[in-house]
Amino acid sequence: MPIKDGKRYCINHMSARMNRTETLKALVNIDGSSASGTLNPKSGLVVMPFVCEECGYLELYVADRTTQHEK
Repeated sequence: MPIKDGKRYCINHMSARMNRTETLKALVNIDGSSASGTLNPKSGLVVMPFVCEECGYLELYVADRTTQHEK
């Protein structure tokens, strides 16, 4: 996404700011098998979503692992 003066803008609407969601999200890649009960729910990636409220364009960035949620 384009960044002007430290602010993120939509690639489709150059005057529309990209808004970060209030919480981090998780993309989960479940390892194992539900049939055998060996699912590993800890596998995945924590991301920070940014969304354009005009068109719904979405970008995901890997979350900083040193942020407030771990402290």
